[in-house]
Amino acid sequence: MRPTFQTDLFNSKIVVSAAAAALALGVSAQPAYAQPDRAEAAMQAGNGPEAEAAHSITLQSDPNNLKALVGRGTARAWQKNWSGAISDLNRALAIDPSNLEARVALGYANAWSGQYATAESNFQRALALAPDSQSAKKGLAYSAYWAGRNEDAAQQFEKLAYEIPDDPEPLVGVGMARLANGNAGRAAKAYKSALAIDSAREDAKKGLTAAYDYPALAELSVWGGTTSGGGDAGLRLVELASWVTPRTRIWAKYDNGLSLDNPVLARTGANAETFYGGVLQQIGDNFLALGEIGFRNLPAGQNQEIYKVEGTYLSKLGATKAGVQISPHSAGFTDRLLYAGQNLRLNKNLSFEPTVYLARTGASRDDEWRLVGYGEYKTDDYSIGVGIGGGNVSSINPLADGGVFVAYANASIRVGGWHRLHFNVTREEAPLNSFTRFLAGVTFRLPRN
Repeated sequence: MRPTFQTDLFNSKIVVSAAAAALALGVSAQPAYAQPDRAEAAMQAGNGPEAEAAHSITLQSDPNNLKALVGRGTARAWQKNWSGAISDLNRALAIDPSNLEARVALGYANAWSGQYATAESNFQRALALAPDSQSAKKGLAYSAYWAGRNEDAAQQFEKLAYEIPDDPEPLVGVGMARLANGNAGRAAKAYKSALAIDSAREDAKKGLTAAYDYPALAELSVWGGTTSGGGDAGLRLVELASWVTPRTRIWAKYDNGLSLDNPVLARTGANAETFYGGVLQQIGDNFLALGEIGFRNLPAGQNQEIYKVEGTYLSKLGATKAGVQISPHSAGFTDRLLYAGQNLRLNKNLSFEPTVYLARTGASRDDEWRLVGYGEYKTDDYSIGVGIGGGNVSSINPLADGGVFVAYANASIRVGGWHRLHFNVTREEAPLNSFTRFLAGVTFRLPRN
């Protein structure tokens, strides 16, 4: 983030020899008195290379021009040319040690290059020259934030927000520091206050979305729906989860979908409730590991255990996922499921994910494969996805042998910032059973404060 002081570094015209500037840089003759205007326009636009070039022309004929030295030093800092930036700014301060613009610009160059202690020293020296300098005060707050001292930064930004209540920038700073500290609720409040001052401020909008999506202290999801083709309507799923840390999620889940999807169970009112417990752990920056254990109660005193592990590798392409689920049955057989998929990030909003499933189920050891493609369009406030696929079941039972088809659509909408509404419709056709299912759910999220 570039400090506000940079936009008013240049307020005078500098006259130099056009011919000398053109010869020195090997360019077509251009009036040197136009360079300050050109430099100021480039600085206003944030165009570092253009600003550096214009200031260099001025400095060819006027090597001690303070405005040009400070301007070129700042432009070089934008381009991460730290040594060049610091050299220009130190040269300006050697000419005029009391130059506030040079001292503040040097502080930012130090901070951007990771020299936080030196940056803070220069900002303090700037405040000794001008105790009310907002640019220096902002520099101190940013230095604390960039150095990872989030609580210190938040307090400094809050003090600035009190001193300059019409400026949204300190409030954005509060939001950044609070969110970096894991205080999503307080960060959202700060971003909302910034947007109340300037509703078009993009960093505040993005920050507010990031606060809403920050891993929640607690999440409660409840789903219900109905199944046609012999199924029934009712409560499908309840999940209580917590991000115990921003990298670790645990959950307990109740799933009654099988009772309502299976026509035989639905007609007889029999239950096939499943209870799960699981954990998701982020390892490093690119890997997610998931483990889940479940227990399913079945009619006639039978039951089934469920063990699932899954790994996801995150890359620039998207996410590569693979998993296995093993489910021993009390009747002596074991269901097995293997799956793997690749999420392809097509652009900022659009992704496509093909997944292949291989399963062996039932006492007759039916083998099934499916290939499903899922495309999703996602924004900060909603997502819409459609999946379609098919496969085949190979069974010793002729009635169970044949092709399978599945198609489904998902939608999710942000509600009240923190929470979400979900919708799903699924059509599945298999040799022994075909159905259409309609589901709706809601997720309530409790943020960290």
